[in-house]
Amino acid sequence: MKKAKFLTLSLCTVLGIGFLTSCAKNPGGDTPNGKIEVTFWHTFGQGVQEQLDVKINDFERIILEEEGVEVNVTPAYQGSYDDISSKISKGFAVGNIPTLAIAYPDHVADYLYNEGKDYGKYVVNFENYFDHADYGYGKNPYLNDGQDENDIIQAFLDEGRQFVREGTYCFPFMKSSEVMFYNVEQINQLLPLHDASLNSESAITEFLNNMSWDEFLAVCQTAVDNKDKLVNTMATPAYYDSDSNLFISKMFQNEIPYSSINSETQKGQIDFESGEANTRAKAMVQSFKTAYDNGLLTTKGCEGTYGSNAFIAEETLFSIGSSGGSGYNFPDSCSFTVGVCRVPESNNNPLYVSQGPSLCMLRNTSLSSEVNEKNLEYAWKFVKWLTNTRNNIELCVRGSEGYVPVRESSYETEIYFDFLENGENYAKVANIVVDEIDGHYLSTAVFKGSATLRDQVGGIISAVLLGSSTIDEAFADAINNTKLQIV
Repeated sequence: MKKAKFLTLSLCTVLGIGFLTSCAKNPGGDTPNGKIEVTFWHTFGQGVQEQLDVKINDFERIILEEEGVEVNVTPAYQGSYDDISSKISKGFAVGNIPTLAIAYPDHVADYLYNEGKDYGKYVVNFENYFDHADYGYGKNPYLNDGQDENDIIQAFLDEGRQFVREGTYCFPFMKSSEVMFYNVEQINQLLPLHDASLNSESAITEFLNNMSWDEFLAVCQTAVDNKDKLVNTMATPAYYDSDSNLFISKMFQNEIPYSSINSETQKGQIDFESGEANTRAKAMVQSFKTAYDNGLLTTKGCEGTYGSNAFIAEETLFSIGSSGGSGYNFPDSCSFTVGVCRVPESNNNPLYVSQGPSLCMLRNTSLSSEVNEKNLEYAWKFVKWLTNTRNNIELCVRGSEGYVPVRESSYETEIYFDFLENGENYAKVANIVVDEIDGHYLSTAVFKGSATLRDQVGGIISAVLLGSSTIDEAFADAINNTKLQIV
């Protein structure tokens, strides 16, 4: 078993006058109290916050001991991803923005748009720091920064580079993807009714791990046809949390063009607005409508609540949602066993949406250039610290409920091996994300309006399934609403 080797922290051991001399090097400039101030806006719940606080305290201590610099990293919970995006967009003009923030690439595209032609006014290009002569990768060994950006899983790194402007404006922090949770006892009863050969644990596991989307819907039909032989609380066999992800992942799996950046205008465009792509996309949504009308599946957009609630109440057999929220799918009462597998794919093309927090660094125009640069220097050092091999895996397995690390080397550590052996439910989830999905992630173009497009295609699904709009009406509304934002 391969084990990762970590750099030993080179802590300051010099006492007395030497230590005081070191501390006197504080380059705080006109920062408050002469300290470097790094504000970090995030979306994390209690588990990650507790681990984050530990990492912040360690970082501040190590920087003081090794560099003689006082750094204050101030984490601040801001609500959802959309809440952070809204606050940042409104805060640019008045200087009320963080140094570091959790972000989705779609939101960072909006921040870049706010800059106009003044490139770099707000959003920092991480590539300016990767090879920096003074604090690039490998320049601060006491931060265990020996593994550079090439150790980041390529699909995660690429996600932060799909902008109208060249550069890396989003840096992966912790990642998740969609997985499917299932009620083991009920599925063990159901599958032999669907196919008599599925009469052993190994056969059932093999089938679930290789089930196509069409086979999945056929299994759901068997569940509807045999409801009297299953749990009597079942309302719908399958529940899909994200209407947007259902639309987008099936577009990519079926090779239907979704969106792109026009090479001439450098603006985003909707690739399924017309023509064959439009026809195929509408046929895809019609297939979802048929499944919904037949009682095979429903979505959060239709029900107004997450599938995990229905899953724990045994009102659904399959719950499809983010691995980052996997904890909500495990019943406290242990009333049934939870299994985890890949979300069944279409067209034998396993591509999945990459989710989970990325980081962006922001320049605050209300501060002097000197203060900005110092704050950003230490924000970058903090990013290196949070995403080094050891800290990244610790934050994921000790703080989160289903996130996986972004570094290849994190999967070669004793911590990860122990987690797989002892992590039980969360280890099942990680195994699917790491070994089954195995980097098969899709990347959508990000541009001014791409966040709106994501929301609007989710709206297509719920509007059509609920019957509040025809397919043509839903597509026309989504396309028109998005085009208003593509400027």
